[in-house]
Amino acid sequence: MPEKRPDSEMVHGVPEVAVSSTTTMANRTGSWKYTRPVFQDMVAPCNATCAIGVDIEGTMNLVREGRLVEARELLLRENPMPATTGRICDHPCESSCNRKSFDQPVAVHSVERMLGDLALEDPLPAAVVRIRTGKAAVIGSGPAGLACAYHLVRMGYEVSVFEGDEEPGGTLRYRVPEFQLPRVVLDREIERMRALGVDIRCGVRLGRQLTWKYLERFDTVFLATGAHRSRALGVEGENLPGIQYGLDFLHEVGAGRAPEIGARVVVVGGDSVALDCARTALRLGAEVQLVFWGECEKLAADPAEVLEAEREGVEILYQTVPLAIRGSEQMAEEGAREPANTISAGISGAPTGMPMGLECIRMTLEKPDGYGGDPIPAEDGRQVLSAQTVIIAMGEEPDFDLLPLDLKHDQVRVAVDELGRTSKSAVFAGGGIVEEPHTIAHALGSGKRAAIGMDLYMRERAGEKVEAPSLAGLRYGRVGNFSITRYRGDDPVRRTGEVNEVAGVERINMAHFAPMPRRVERRMKPSDREGFEEVNLGLTQKEAVAEATRCFNCGTCNQCEMCLIFCPDVAITRREGDKKFSISYKYCKGCGVCAVECPRGAISMTREGL
Repeated sequence: MPEKRPDSEMVHGVPEVAVSSTTTMANRTGSWKYTRPVFQDMVAPCNATCAIGVDIEGTMNLVREGRLVEARELLLRENPMPATTGRICDHPCESSCNRKSFDQPVAVHSVERMLGDLALEDPLPAAVVRIRTGKAAVIGSGPAGLACAYHLVRMGYEVSVFEGDEEPGGTLRYRVPEFQLPRVVLDREIERMRALGVDIRCGVRLGRQLTWKYLERFDTVFLATGAHRSRALGVEGENLPGIQYGLDFLHEVGAGRAPEIGARVVVVGGDSVALDCARTALRLGAEVQLVFWGECEKLAADPAEVLEAEREGVEILYQTVPLAIRGSEQMAEEGAREPANTISAGISGAPTGMPMGLECIRMTLEKPDGYGGDPIPAEDGRQVLSAQTVIIAMGEEPDFDLLPLDLKHDQVRVAVDELGRTSKSAVFAGGGIVEEPHTIAHALGSGKRAAIGMDLYMRERAGEKVEAPSLAGLRYGRVGNFSITRYRGDDPVRRTGEVNEVAGVERINMAHFAPMPRRVERRMKPSDREGFEEVNLGLTQKEAVAEATRCFNCGTCNQCEMCLIFCPDVAITRREGDKKFSISYKYCKGCGVCAVECPRGAISMTREGL
């Protein structure tokens, strides 16, 4: 036995230690753990709140990697009109973006618009081969009808769309002003659908040229007739000449028949239709006031569009309640008895002799005792707004007069299930005639859901043994819209264990991210907005790609290597084939460092043996 050295003789003050004659690979430490990490993809909150059902996170990741063609194709799987929705969707995905808790939400709609515009530049696609025997009829060529037809054609069906107006597009053409959605964009996206094989027949209105008897030759029918009946204001004088309703007014302008509205216009309403009417009237040369009975934050319109309207010159009178509409004779008789401050309130230098006026009263939340409460009339709040045209935009509702008597509805909406099935066999419905928000995104989403339901119906009718899918499995998250990619089972993006749980902000490790300013879209100067040219000019392709890099890719592995770097046992390695990561549980001690450090919450800790 060698002689032990005294402590004073230690070399460099370091005692002797045992040295292994082999690598540490022989020391398997995996038996120490009672928990283990697993890679499990979760659902990003933007995906879960997209009314269309787009894989937003997957699209953003592909853009981040520079794979724009693949990103565009992934987007077109779920959304047939990305260039349209990139311009006019109210983008609830951005409201749920986890990045808003860090700096600002990702401008998803700007990236979507860039990809949509790229798709418009592509040659038209070849027609889809019809591999199914079923024939489907779609009534209405608005967003719901077009989405349903698009997805059915891509599944191999013969589809005919019947439109009552002279051109297709429905609410997109005859409700959305061209300064928000250029007609060349809409036409090109519809042209792509026609190239795929969608047969669109215009000038064919249900109840006139199109009968229910004729529709019996189709295996199934999708009703997407929309909500085109304007609600009344419910005040005295509403039937006077010079009164127009918002949807009718926008339809005339969209059809190229600009109505005579005079030099002064008053719009009554508080939603996006009212705002569009006001901005359209401005472009027709009128001075415009918008009367809204609530406060600013209660306007049912995109705050950015409200700001643009005010920049353009729309005067918005908040907390102002309409009382009556007066004709020219009544104005002449009672004008002398009105207080001087009630005529043409808010417009300086108002000329006399206007043909009508909107009598209204301004409300206040202030009470004489100094405490707030329910709105009450303000002192000296009564006023008469003189105008040559009053446009009423109080919302819209469906017209059920031409629907079958045995189709269950309550005069407000048609009753449907999750796949758009109605009470009448073979008839499905979606869009503005069912119970859901009247937005472009919701309409596109309802058309997709109905396409899934119609596919199942026609396959069963053809004698095919069909296994009903798990509807929960088709959704993004627990309440998100269905994914047609999940339904078809041909996701081009490889996932690491599908988990339909939303990755909340608490799963994001923000220490791994640096602040990056949100890209701001270019807009036409208000002084230059005299015609109907597009106002929002969007981002350049370079800017949109840079914006996509701000995405956290919540709940999914995007190969950032943080787990590999932080693993103290070197138990995580990259596979050769697909470049994904593998965890060696022979060496993993279950410390959980990888799960804690994962920037995106894509690693979960589970009990050992479960």
